[in-house]
Amino acid sequence: MKVPTSMRTRVRADRAGCMAVARVLQAYLDGEVDADTASKVGTHLEDCRRCGMKAGTYRAIKASLARRDTMDQLTRRRLEDFASRVAEQYPGA
Repeated sequence: MKVPTSMRTRVRADRAGCMAVARVLQAYLDGEVDADTASKVGTHLEDCRRCGMKAGTYRAIKASLARRDTMDQLTRRRLEDFASRVAEQYPGA
């Protein structure tokens, strides 16, 4: 089945939006972006399940780290593995 051109265009636009959000996600979660960027990222996170889940994961990691003075080895390994997967998925971000 051939995918309509309009759908292919939308998928490319969605990927571009995901990559743009990936570049500013940490700053957004830390409250370090301007109001316009925060609005755009917030809207994207509501509309994009995948990016919303990544943001939720980052929030959970940050909350977990805030509750601890030191990180156990398993948590460190999981965090490093997660960061590696994100870096592979968004090279240059």
